[in-house]
Amino acid sequence: MDRYEAEQKAKKEYGNCRLHYKVVSEGYAADMNAQNLEKMKEALAAVGIRLNVEEGELSLSIYPEGYIRTKDRNAGRRKKSVWNQEECKKGKYELYKYSDIVLMMQTMKDQELADKIGMPIATFYRHKRVLRESEYYNSLDLNRLRDKEYLDGVPGNYSF
Repeated sequence: MDRYEAEQKAKKEYGNCRLHYKVVSEGYAADMNAQNLEKMKEALAAVGIRLNVEEGELSLSIYPEGYIRTKDRNAGRRKKSVWNQEECKKGKYELYKYSDIVLMMQTMKDQELADKIGMPIATFYRHKRVLRESEYYNSLDLNRLRDKEYLDGVPGNYSF
């Protein structure tokens, strides 16, 4: 899903998402609220939430574009790529592809395979789950899983 589609989905989902409350601010809370209202508005606006207080009414609403931009900012660790060490020694820098992993899965156990490609077993299982849920894997002919040329030719042969 690209950014435009995500924003359209967010508009549909959050476009009419609003809350309205009657509030009363008395005593020491009134002074504190007056001091912190602008700070709170700025902080919430940064993540796509609008805060408005007028005549004893508090209203909150979601600004869909800002919210989805903050929510889906692609934070976190990047995907670990696994280089084919045998090819690197020959001077060709290639990543292991889905086809390479599927071919090796036919003759090796998971632990052996993870050791061969130099990946921790937990990371290997996460990558393997993504592989098994992919369109590439689901479109394979089960009778041709040992044919390297066939596996390379199937669309969606991304890096493992």
